[in-house]
Amino acid sequence: MKIILIVLFLLLVIASLAAGYYIFNSVFLYNDQNKGDKDSALDPSSIDSETDLMRPTAGRYYAFRAPYIDAFNELDLKELTIKSFDNLTLYGYLLEGDPKEVVICVHGYKSSMEEDFADRIRIYQERGSTVLLLNDRAHGKSEGKYLGFSENDKRDVARWVTLVNQMYDDPKIYLHGVSMGGATVIHCANEHLENVCGIIDDCGFDSIVNISKYLIKDIYHLPYFPFGDLAWFWSVIITGVSFNTSMGEKCVEESNVPIVFIHGKEDHFVPCYMSEKMYEACRSPKELLLVDGCGHAAAYMMATKEYTALVNKLLDGEIK
Repeated sequence: MKIILIVLFLLLVIASLAAGYYIFNSVFLYNDQNKGDKDSALDPSSIDSETDLMRPTAGRYYAFRAPYIDAFNELDLKELTIKSFDNLTLYGYLLEGDPKEVVICVHGYKSSMEEDFADRIRIYQERGSTVLLLNDRAHGKSEGKYLGFSENDKRDVARWVTLVNQMYDDPKIYLHGVSMGGATVIHCANEHLENVCGIIDDCGFDSIVNISKYLIKDIYHLPYFPFGDLAWFWSVIITGVSFNTSMGEKCVEESNVPIVFIHGKEDHFVPCYMSEKMYEACRSPKELLLVDGCGHAAAYMMATKEYTALVNKLLDGEIK
């Protein structure tokens, strides 16, 4: 009987570790097969408005940005590369403009620079800004098997900031992130990166641990313990990423640059309360734009004038 109990216990441990590994892989692994599924995911007719994480504005948003993506693909972008701290070649694409005002754009989870910035880049084109659009690690041409999930990405952004400072004489640098990119730039807020003068966080989560707790329940319908903790275990072992290294509220408490927070009130991917809590915790100059009836990443579509005015206000140094 004792042997049977020991065997059952070991089987339970193995099954739990396997479940944690499955969750880790499904979240962090971004392979060619994932990328190949993207076209169907962007087809508005394929959207289930009841279950899609971009609901309730998913289909409208995909349709809205389609012509912007066509125009984006015609832009004359200069390809740049850097080496990451772990020796990956990462790619960025430069739209040259005013060398004194440089905006670094960081896209979201399993997304791309064109999907998240083809529409928003109009703000910077109208200003004549220089814009650097990044391919996050494991996205686009950038090397890497596993996503940085904001934690390794913030270290990559720091290297891009260094490159921009080498390219231009004392530029004003702004960081603009959407979704996971929003979390990335928030996690840079207390890094005091040279010449970074402001941050735009569009629907970013506050920490990996908190978004994991939310999504494991929403997607997998599982309790965070033990499955989230086991995914955390595999993340540390395989990628070196701990879920609680960067906590958004602490990052903005220690920030010395203005930050604007933008979020849809009906966001079912990254809950709106995360931006509200970070806004309350922020000690530097700040503003908050919450958009009624807006799902994930659709704030520019739903409130174009307000979104544009707020970004311009930040870049014009008017966030006090």
